[in-house]
Amino acid sequence: MNKIFLVNHRPAAHEPFKSIMRLPKEEAFALAEKLYEDKTCEATHRFGPDEFAKYYATRLKAEEWLYDNFVSRGGKPQTKHPLYFYVHGWDLAPRFWAENITEKIALADIEPCDISFTFGDSCGAVENPGMHHFFMKAELLELIHAHKGIVNLLQHVSQKIGYGMIEAHLWADRYVEGGNA
Repeated sequence: MNKIFLVNHRPAAHEPFKSIMRLPKEEAFALAEKLYEDKTCEATHRFGPDEFAKYYATRLKAEEWLYDNFVSRGGKPQTKHPLYFYVHGWDLAPRFWAENITEKIALADIEPCDISFTFGDSCGAVENPGMHHFFMKAELLELIHAHKGIVNLLQHVSQKIGYGMIEAHLWADRYVEGGNA
């Protein structure tokens, strides 16, 4: 089986491995305003004055759901707010972040108790109960094996939820430099 990577994209102007959810609420809203004004990423709309309060509430709900599932399945979170990646191979990503910096971590380097996954975006999973597909590293590896590779699995995910993306939630900063917001 080919080496599997977790990928994180960010605009060149942004620091790597940060999460707006790790900031106090007032600071998070101030940063969202700045990000919206800078318009440095494709997802800028979520930081807009009419959108961020909803996004923030949904993201908090999603992270609570992720955290609870992670702990109940044997995960050992080092933080309440994970860093987000996706499993390499998501075919839409280059169109979304073509001019951004890509950071990669080999999945094999991450301990099973430090990472979880969802089919598609975790906020979408929380907003659409039928999309609640939460799983751990061993289950991901079983799915990859059962589908005879990551490309086939991502095609299956695309058929299931409408786009072939597996989101990864890294619950320990030791795998990245500067993981604290």
